[in-house]
Amino acid sequence: MKDNLKVITNIKKTILYLDKIIINMPNSDIVLKDNLKKAMYNVLEYAYMASLDSKYKLFIISKIKMVDFYLKISFEKKYISYKKYERVSNYLLEILKMVYGWLNYEKV
Repeated sequence: MKDNLKVITNIKKTILYLDKIIINMPNSDIVLKDNLKKAMYNVLEYAYMASLDSKYKLFIISKIKMVDFYLKISFEKKYISYKKYERVSNYLLEILKMVYGWLNYEKV
């Protein structure tokens, strides 16, 4: 597979960081916890698929926006601290910039 893509490496790094955060979320809100984890793994899956077919890049963008939404809810419910929210948001922003650059590179 194309593990040498920097965007995939950053997605994996974000998943590992999110796993550490998610483990401390209460089980009373298991749906949010599962959706957050599933959405981030979908980002990785779409990144692998986008390395083979560029139409999946738009799916990456939509899933990243969903992860950001789930993180915002987690922050508002005080499941994660502002520092952790800000760090993951910066990771997601960096991934988004890479995907947009990837899209623009292929349009040229």
